[in-house]
Amino acid sequence: MSLAARRGRGGRRRRRLTVGATALFVVLLLPAPAPAAQPLQTAIVDGGPAFYGPEAPLGFTRVRQAGASAVRLYLGWSETAPQGAVKPAGFDAANPDDPGYRWSTIDQQVKLATARGLKPIISVSSAPEWAETGSRGGFTAGTVRPDPVEFGLFAQALAKRYSGQTPGLPRVRDYQAWNEPNVVVHLSPQIEGGRVVSPGHYRLMVEQFAAAVHAVHPDNVVIAGGLSAFENANSVGPLPFMRQLLCMSAANRPLAGCRPLSFDVWSHHPYTSGGPTHHALSPNSVSLPDLPRMRRLLLAAVRAGHVKPNGAIRFWVTEFSWDTTPPDPRAVPVLLQARWVSESLYRMWTNGISLVTWFQLRDEALKPAGHQATYESGLYFRCARGLTCDRPKPALTAFRFPFVAFRTGGRVLVWGRTPGGARGSVVVEQRSGGRWRRLASLRSDRYGIFQRKLRPRGSGDMRARLSRGGAKALPFSLRRPADLPVCPFGAPC
Repeated sequence: MSLAARRGRGGRRRRRLTVGATALFVVLLLPAPAPAAQPLQTAIVDGGPAFYGPEAPLGFTRVRQAGASAVRLYLGWSETAPQGAVKPAGFDAANPDDPGYRWSTIDQQVKLATARGLKPIISVSSAPEWAETGSRGGFTAGTVRPDPVEFGLFAQALAKRYSGQTPGLPRVRDYQAWNEPNVVVHLSPQIEGGRVVSPGHYRLMVEQFAAAVHAVHPDNVVIAGGLSAFENANSVGPLPFMRQLLCMSAANRPLAGCRPLSFDVWSHHPYTSGGPTHHALSPNSVSLPDLPRMRRLLLAAVRAGHVKPNGAIRFWVTEFSWDTTPPDPRAVPVLLQARWVSESLYRMWTNGISLVTWFQLRDEALKPAGHQATYESGLYFRCARGLTCDRPKPALTAFRFPFVAFRTGGRVLVWGRTPGGARGSVVVEQRSGGRWRRLASLRSDRYGIFQRKLRPRGSGDMRARLSRGGAKALPFSLRRPADLPVCPFGAPC
């Protein structure tokens, strides 16, 4: 899987700040106001052997054990449909039972996921050669102007196969139209003749995809977006891409000339070049703390009638992570990453995100410097002998049982989510004199979310534990660590 290069923040902070700038900096670090009761589902995506082959049953079991309720599954259109430069004569692309289709891998994944209580999110990308409508040139295979009509026919076959009417296969409701369509390695060309063209083509793809998926079941969920966070030489910035796709101005005003676009979830990949409060450098990029800008644009498009969801529009993160050291010496220390995991889940929840997908379950095999980058953001350290001997990172606990504690005046705001988002009661404790002392007992809401402002006893770390069952969140320091500018994938950006 290719992802756009990330840029770190350079330069030094000026020694002297004006009073206004200092106040603004402090405000940006404070927790955002809590939203009304809303869920925070978690999911995991992994493109490696964790979801394929003989160890896949253990992989899906570990996703569930990580407190996730969903799993994002990559489905290559080009790997499922017939191959070749010409569409086979007689091939019925809308019929899932056509003998030209190969469904065995995704069938196995869907069955393994649902058997463990996980909601499959099927993410489709990579067109077969016969469905590309432009010259390949130097572009990546499967990306060149995928035929929107053929994309819709494939979506129809896919949704029919998992409609609940195919013997031996469960119902699937969630379908994502492409991955990072604002990046040239996923959709090309992005720019032609000096003009941005990718949003217009992606709009045609989403129209056909959504119509097909909703025609099979009106309550099926269509996910659009899945944009890369950063603007650079290989990508169009997510905000300009989104504005052009939804026919909205830079001031979030509706523009004329576009039909309403039908989708139910907007998704994004808000990687950062530092911690959870590290803003993107470009005003066209959207890292985690920039999500409110994207949400305002989305809601404005809905109010203008440019987006037609089935029910209330939802906002998801379908990919997010940081690599760790070990194993990658250029990445984030494992304990700092664990803190960032808890804090990122909290901050995404406050920004209206109702589902967060972590990339990925286990580390990839680290390659020597100078080779193609690998991804070391797994919740497990990779063992060469397979999943059975993988070791969990601290981030696994933080992902399963996120908990944060932030000073606000003379009190501390605590927030967390019980493992799996189950309703329950927790005890909040603070370390004092080498012991953990009870501060409060809290009840979570129906989504497993709990929060309250408490009066601390000193400056010791805080944590939460379930009143029953013994599960504990990681200790969370009241002392905020300095930001660490870093490429989320460890390799030089």
